[in-house]
Amino acid sequence: MKGLIDRFFAVRTPLAPLRALLLGAVPFIVVLAAWFWMTRGAPEERRGGALMPQPEEVAQEGGKLLGKKDTRNVYKEVVASLKRVALGFAVALGVSLPLGIAMGAFTRVGALFRPMSVVGGYVPIAALVPLTLLFWGTEEKQKVYFLAIAGVLYLLPLVVKAVEQVDDVYLQTAYTLGATKRHIVTRVMIPIAAVEMWDAMRLAFGVGWTYIMLAEIVDQKEGLGAMIQIAQRRGKPETVYFVVLLIVAIGFLIDKGFAWTGRQMFPWKNAR
Repeated sequence: MKGLIDRFFAVRTPLAPLRALLLGAVPFIVVLAAWFWMTRGAPEERRGGALMPQPEEVAQEGGKLLGKKDTRNVYKEVVASLKRVALGFAVALGVSLPLGIAMGAFTRVGALFRPMSVVGGYVPIAALVPLTLLFWGTEEKQKVYFLAIAGVLYLLPLVVKAVEQVDDVYLQTAYTLGATKRHIVTRVMIPIAAVEMWDAMRLAFGVGWTYIMLAEIVDQKEGLGAMIQIAQRRGKPETVYFVVLLIVAIGFLIDKGFAWTGRQMFPWKNAR
């Protein structure tokens, strides 16, 4: 037994992909088993409470929602939410990339904006909802700008860090070869930091996707957040559970898409 424990807690030992996959599946199996256990029996007898649906009830509700072809179906709600996140992400990129590169490359620019960036990191994201409502009301613009501001607060420090981590050896070599200041930034710092910036963008999009509930909490007309709000009012917890699981699944697929694209753009990344 002691030997088994020692092997399990071995420090940085190689692990076969299949074994890693099996170990990663264990927490999901435990959670699913606990879910089945807590929802056994009639609703009033369930350990998780009468409002906690069984996994099969959630699966049945998901099948119904995915099979609906009327004007309000889950596919249109997914597209509406993805559109909002993508627009907010695009605005966040338009601010974070040029500003973050400038802060990481030019010391005085970094000194000028770093205090504001640090303070922004302590802003509670939920507090941005009433603030954006004051500026943009309850229309679509409020939802997009809420996601954009949240994206900037998360992405900007990561872009700055990626640029600042470029080793001075590359800069000195470029200067020795006669590179100008513009060449140093555009042909040395940005290409080298691009891998880390892509990972930062990947994380930022995922964070924006998880904020979709907050973005759609007011004036719910369409989107996955609106589906959850409507299901809560109608007393349909199985719909709430299914939409939450759907948000997680879509976020996982988007993250894998970013990872695959990153491998195609930077094939040397895993060889470092």
